[in-house]
Amino acid sequence: MQLNEFVQLKMSVSPENQSFRAVDIARLALDSANVGVWILDARSREFLPSDRTKALFGFLPEEKMSLEDALVKVADRHRKTVISAVEQAIKTHSNIYIECPVILPPEKKQRWLSITGGFSATDVSNDYFSGIVLDITEQKQNDLRRSKFIGMVSHELKTPLTALKAYIQMLNNWAKKQKDNFTIGALSKVEKQVKKMLQMINSLLNLSGAEAGKINLTKREFDMGDLITEVIEETMFITSSHNITVLPGASVSVNADRDKIEQVIVNLLSNAAKYSGKDDPIEVSCTKHEHTLTVSIHDHGMGISANDIEKLFLPHYRAESKEMEKITGFGIGLYLCSEIIKRHGGKIWVESEPGLGSTFKFTLPIN
Repeated sequence: MQLNEFVQLKMSVSPENQSFRAVDIARLALDSANVGVWILDARSREFLPSDRTKALFGFLPEEKMSLEDALVKVADRHRKTVISAVEQAIKTHSNIYIECPVILPPEKKQRWLSITGGFSATDVSNDYFSGIVLDITEQKQNDLRRSKFIGMVSHELKTPLTALKAYIQMLNNWAKKQKDNFTIGALSKVEKQVKKMLQMINSLLNLSGAEAGKINLTKREFDMGDLITEVIEETMFITSSHNITVLPGASVSVNADRDKIEQVIVNLLSNAAKYSGKDDPIEVSCTKHEHTLTVSIHDHGMGISANDIEKLFLPHYRAESKEMEKITGFGIGLYLCSEIIKRHGGKIWVESEPGLGSTFKFTLPIN
């Protein structure tokens, strides 16, 4: 069956009058909402976009537009990710949600699009992948303005906190000379809270940089096993109630930005502790596969639903559930992790089921 025939069949399955009326109502609703519609034959890759979809990608209604034509318009640094996501969704018959910029000629103007799709439950052959396209340029511009504001405020907050940390260290040294154990203990707790605040501010600063496309990497050789051990020791100092273990694995040297990879591991470990019970174990592993290193962090916590997994690495996204309401957070940690790993040429993903825990994994190229 050809794709056009499939569309006509979908439009005529119900009684004639009701069918045309339903189609007209659907078209009116989509037109008024400026929503583009598309259908893709998963086997032949024949692509059928609506006029609005063509317009969003910079094509005229009378022009032909294939899937390849659409992908060419995607900005260079996002194209590989979009292609990979589409191929993976088709291969696994899963849903897709992508936010990406497209470059429109002749001024090379940038427009941000949200692309959502999946396979129809009513399609017996399961060959047709369909979805919608929305223009989210204004939303992205607002996000960028907010990020700039956050970055400015965060930078101003960081200065007095850095000074406060220095004074705490001076007082701590004085208390040690006086052998004042009470003051030493109190200052240790204060220093821990200041450190948490600085970590939060650094995350906000990194967010503003990531959304502006400015994550700078300073790469050097280091041992991933040593870094994981250091991060676990630091995490145990803050979250001593969890049992974090490192599974046996090879010691692997990698060329990457050590500080930013440390930030990724700290965030994933903190999330594992945050979303699991106090006595639940957390396992960390590091494995080597030819030219790729894989770090895995597994917890036995509340788990994540399939719907939330699709959007988990988007900025400011947090899963909505009764359990989540009790847990604080900005919803930016995983987004930053994703951007850092992408800048290194790696991948990050999660395997999870509600109630059965989660396993976050990321890869880095070794050579």
